[in-house]
Amino acid sequence: MSDDCGCGTTDSDDGETTQSSRLISGKELANDARQNPFAGGVDRRRLLRTSGAVGATAALAGCSGGGGGNGDPVRTMFVFNNGDRTLSVIDAESDELVTSSFLATTASFPANQYSTGVKSDHDVLWLNVSGGVRAVDQQTLEELTYVETGFGPNYPNLTPDGDHLLIASGGTTGMAPEGDANHAIFRVDADRESDTFGEVTAEFETDYVGPCDMTLGPDGDYAFVVDVADEAIRVLRVDPFETVTRVDAGEPVNGGNVLPFMCTASFDGGLLLVENGEGTLGGDPEVPRQGSESVWDIADPENPEEIAKITRDDGLPGAPITSEVAPDNTAAYLFIPGEGVGVIDLEANEYVATLDVGGSSIAGAWGPNREKLYVPVQDANQVAVIDHANREVATTIDVGEAPTGAAAGTVRPESDAVSSLQASLASLGITFGDLEASYCMDDHCYCG
Repeated sequence: MSDDCGCGTTDSDDGETTQSSRLISGKELANDARQNPFAGGVDRRRLLRTSGAVGATAALAGCSGGGGGNGDPVRTMFVFNNGDRTLSVIDAESDELVTSSFLATTASFPANQYSTGVKSDHDVLWLNVSGGVRAVDQQTLEELTYVETGFGPNYPNLTPDGDHLLIASGGTTGMAPEGDANHAIFRVDADRESDTFGEVTAEFETDYVGPCDMTLGPDGDYAFVVDVADEAIRVLRVDPFETVTRVDAGEPVNGGNVLPFMCTASFDGGLLLVENGEGTLGGDPEVPRQGSESVWDIADPENPEEIAKITRDDGLPGAPITSEVAPDNTAAYLFIPGEGVGVIDLEANEYVATLDVGGSSIAGAWGPNREKLYVPVQDANQVAVIDHANREVATTIDVGEAPTGAAAGTVRPESDAVSSLQASLASLGITFGDLEASYCMDDHCYCG
């Protein structure tokens, strides 16, 4: 796409524009100022870069565009920086940072699976925040609605037609009840044209089972939830909103509990990837958690069947937090903190590679064309871009502090010089108002 303002190019220290012309490792491209993303203080390299950005903000404010207003898709990635509560906007064609805006909120696992395609017209960012879910317009970045659940952890997902948002709320880090004895699952009206947009249309309590993560099949009729404290996979029918079956998560690999806590359905609805803790819950687990990855056949959604489990003995280097399944169903990408992004060949159900993304990550999202996987790297303040065709890191993009969640879209935020200036100042530690937290602000940002 054209760039009349000159925005979106990446300048090296000597002023020359650089482009990635080959597939290289995340380690080669890693930010050399990596740090603890949640520690205090500002590194000198970021200070110098941001000082220049503050001075240039007013002149370049018009470059962020508000593209897509004429109906043409503008392939965009939204990256949520938990460290400074900013939003980095990336051009998914050139893989370059377009602008950063200050949100004062963030998201660790935004609802994104079926709102990422270039043919999608869902223009809402659903952000999982502590206590509920916020809806933000992708073009204006204004809040549209807030769904209060009463629970700290919330794991949302949007139905493919954009009509319903489902939220698994509660989660847990302990097997026995802590506080409220019940957790809950909600269905919310996500249709912006509806008079009841943002309202809870159905809900039910689950007892104290720790519902943690929510994923949907491509037809939107069934959803899958992992109940970490009850060692089960739950299958929901979306309408009427009810549990249709629950199946046991299987046997632990090395003692303790299986602890299923995250899950992702394939785009064709044939497979379900489940991340297991494999150990015991608690801050000082009796049985250290090793982690495993289960592959389930969900072609018959009411009768899930585990068909493979990938463990440390199979080459898994650590405990995966969550995963994304390739659109062509040939591979699953596992986000393994401290190790990189693991790759499972789904045709053989074998662990085949660990991709170095230059730091630690817990989540990722497919771009609008679903050809590239965007992986926020928390301790490098970058996004690694994985080319699925080659199963390699193609480039990395500098973003804000501690990027954690990502979502795709086909519109671009409108220009806002004030928000851009606030984003620049936020990266220096200067904050504005109350900074709302996502339930993912330290190493314990997921169930279990």
